[in-house]
Amino acid sequence: MHQQQALSASLEDYLEAILLLERSSRVARVSEIAGQLGVSRPSVTGALKSLSARRLVAHAPYGHVTLTVEGASIAAEVERRHLAIRDFLIGVLGIPGDRAEATACKMEHVLEPEILAYFVEYAERQSHDGSGWAARE
Repeated sequence: MHQQQALSASLEDYLEAILLLERSSRVARVSEIAGQLGVSRPSVTGALKSLSARRLVAHAPYGHVTLTVEGASIAAEVERRHLAIRDFLIGVLGIPGDRAEATACKMEHVLEPEILAYFVEYAERQSHDGSGWAARE
């Protein structure tokens, strides 16, 4: 996953959004990605060009968007980090779900990668130790 480090926070968010859309409707469309992320269609098109050049998505103009194997792997890791942080914020700190969701999205992109890895590992370990604080929504 060497390319993951080179991705901007924004491109990581695009990958995660595509992953979620693929799960719910098997394919992602530019308009759906724009709606999910609250961005314009031209912004999505620009991001898809960048992700396609990195071979992380497959996208034909006016067609569906799908993750490549590597893109899906990176998206799953982004989602894993996001969920671990969100669940920690809800389950341990008692932050309401909507605020925890928004805060987790910010935190996963501002923490140094090494610190983030420690945080996620700790949060996952704590959520699986039987204490029951995991807050999967």
